[in-house]
Amino acid sequence: MSTTGKTQNFQVESLQAVLLDRWVLNKWHFAVCAWFCVFFMYLNYIPLYHSDLWCHLNYGNWMIDHGKLVEEDPFLPLAKGMPVVNNAWLAQLSFAGAERLGGPQFLSNLFALVVLASHLIYARCFYLVSGRKSLAVGGVIMILLFGWTRHAIIRPEIFGGLGMAVLFWMLVRVEPWRSRTHAFGKSAEGFPRWMWFAAPAMFCLWANLHGSYAVGLVVLACHACGAVVETLWRERNLARTINDGEVRRWVWLTELAVAGTLLNPYGVDLLIATARFGGNDNLRDVLEWFPLRLKDFEGIQFVVAMLLTMVVWRHSRVRVRAAEICILLFLVVMIAPTVRMIGWLAPMLTFALLPHMRELLERIEPSFKSMIPEPAANSNSDDEQPEGAWKKPRFTYTLFSGLAIWCAFALSPISQPVLSDTPRDPQQIYSRGTPLGVTKFLRENPPEGMVWAPQWWGDWLVWDGPDQLQVFMTTTLHLAPHHVWRDYMRVAHARPGWDTALDRYAIDTIILHKELEAPLVRLVRRSASWREIYEDDLGVIFRRVDRPATEPTTEVEDSESETGAIDDRLNEEVDR
Repeated sequence: MSTTGKTQNFQVESLQAVLLDRWVLNKWHFAVCAWFCVFFMYLNYIPLYHSDLWCHLNYGNWMIDHGKLVEEDPFLPLAKGMPVVNNAWLAQLSFAGAERLGGPQFLSNLFALVVLASHLIYARCFYLVSGRKSLAVGGVIMILLFGWTRHAIIRPEIFGGLGMAVLFWMLVRVEPWRSRTHAFGKSAEGFPRWMWFAAPAMFCLWANLHGSYAVGLVVLACHACGAVVETLWRERNLARTINDGEVRRWVWLTELAVAGTLLNPYGVDLLIATARFGGNDNLRDVLEWFPLRLKDFEGIQFVVAMLLTMVVWRHSRVRVRAAEICILLFLVVMIAPTVRMIGWLAPMLTFALLPHMRELLERIEPSFKSMIPEPAANSNSDDEQPEGAWKKPRFTYTLFSGLAIWCAFALSPISQPVLSDTPRDPQQIYSRGTPLGVTKFLRENPPEGMVWAPQWWGDWLVWDGPDQLQVFMTTTLHLAPHHVWRDYMRVAHARPGWDTALDRYAIDTIILHKELEAPLVRLVRRSASWREIYEDDLGVIFRRVDRPATEPTTEVEDSESETGAIDDRLNEEVDR
């Protein structure tokens, strides 16, 4: 039998792209992607601070264990009977769920993902407003610079930042003068119907995550006031202003948002408690609630931001809207009496400045381009390469962006459950000021009765210390009766009568920060009523002995004079 061999010709076809053309990225897309990858890595390595994060985690675990909301603070015995209106209960449950799922590291992961999502939405909003990727990233950097003192805070406030970013995105879609119709030269779109449902739903969720929903309501109210002012100026008639469609739309939208915030376990009491929170007398001793001082870092931030706003508005040819002026006035009025509001200066001011910065950039850009020499005439462009020359694949920067995302994931702690079985060292997860040694000693030697400790350590002691540990003060200081808070401050600052205050509350164990409470440490060491039982580089623990105090009164007075030098630093720690 014979076989016949036939020659077959195989033609190799060119590879066809699987991705759509919309995924063809350029070098600027890659630069933006690389920036956010580095930003996420930075966020994921921020350690867990030893302050009120653990209060929210304690609350969340308590609610999960008991199947109900917190009605009284279960971790502050001296606040018994004080009702709790907890506007962060949903965020606390999220923290507790993350911690139970993957330990403390998952708290850091949750923080990094939420903050990254917020800034990605900010960047998208800024891009829709400006039409430029450079301004989008620049706006995010401005938010970081102007809000530097609060960007690394791991608390329910991060969900408030996410809510503000979503609100800005919604405003971009609603306001014709702020939306992409200007930046991209598109025709104005009508008011989207989904906004009537999205706004109350978003504020309903926001109100149960963090009290900053009130700031979002003010932003909507500023737009409503701006619409009223502009329409009244144009019509010169109050009746026509009231019946104007735009005015009524903004008023109704604000009312719907307020109605959405009422869908919470406390009803209207949540709004009342949020409005009255800043008037608590105990907060007057907390640095975060001090009036703004221009010599402080926050004051310098505020002055720089105001000067930048004035310069940009002065040279911009874009019309300054009444809503932007209302937002600026709101910031001034709210930040001046309490520095806590400085955290909202960065996103709100950046959002208002981007349309004007876009117009300024468009005017000065030709001048910069004229300074750059043009390429030689005989140089070949990418489309005019000689035949046979290597051409860069269309998806090169897309692949580079994917590689950057993978590297950011692999080099961040969030990848530890997937790529490594070795957990991170506690010294890397927790901040340097976390008293790990103190709580380890307390677990091995549980104290009896109530423990006096710095209030910024109180929540951590409850979290990591022995079961049923009772502390004198925690970061929920606003729930404590005012006279209890006065006694706490008397002891913390080593003022005359500190020992009497400890006797009044039957305190048998004192935990002190060696540096921030150095005068009190010296007083207690000189006292015959206390014996040192533990000391490390950060803290020291004293236990009461059965003999009366014999130290002379003059030592108390001398120590009182020494506390003035560290009062500011102590207040900063109380604030944190």
